[in-house]
Amino acid sequence: MTAVVEATVMQVRQLSPSFVRITFAGCASMTSHGYDQRIKILLALPGQDRPVLPLSSDWYGEWCAMPSAVRPIMRTFTIRSQDGDLVDIEFALHGDAGPASAWARAARPGSVLGIVGPTPDDDFRAVQYEPGEHDWQLFVGDDTALPAISSLLETLPASVDARVFVQIPHQRDIRELPRDVTWTVGGGLAEAVRSADLPAGTAYAWVAAEAAIVRDVRRYLCRERGWDSKAHCFSGYWKAGETE
Repeated sequence: MTAVVEATVMQVRQLSPSFVRITFAGCASMTSHGYDQRIKILLALPGQDRPVLPLSSDWYGEWCAMPSAVRPIMRTFTIRSQDGDLVDIEFALHGDAGPASAWARAARPGSVLGIVGPTPDDDFRAVQYEPGEHDWQLFVGDDTALPAISSLLETLPASVDARVFVQIPHQRDIRELPRDVTWTVGGGLAEAVRSADLPAGTAYAWVAAEAAIVRDVRRYLCRERGWDSKAHCFSGYWKAGETE
């Protein structure tokens, strides 16, 4: 089963120039399975004070069938954390070019959006992180993936050897994380991975970023280093020049 909830903003916290963390209430019927738990957010159209939500068991079919004049804007995000009725989501801010960034920049307590997420008994966990048994793990992401990377590192056992590479827009976006991180500012993420002295042994890679960056990292790891592309997570979170 999947839950579609109307979530109300309780708190907005500016974490750094490019990140805001928003706490939503009204999420008791859904659950986070942790790690990089994916959800859909549904945003109101211009002129609406709240989105028109699909509420049937076939929520996606209902959403697709809605007239474009009322169909809410849908985007994919990850849950940063959940505490009962409350859910935290971190938004990477890119001005007002994208609808989710524009919504987050304007969000205030009382603002409303829709969230589509798993219920506690949902078999489809929407979690991509599946490492299995490996000697070490590699995490690579840009600012859109930093919330998921933060959640993953917080749950990673201390005994696991992890190498982490994150690209951010501004120096002041650097944050304290449970592991050492190689930060790149404004670009150079794929190059940083390529030039790194990576450990020997079998590895599990979790890579999420702009599609071209993911492609470059995947080509390096799989074509040049011989890793099996099917044994890792490579996820293009967004594509340059497109709003979705």
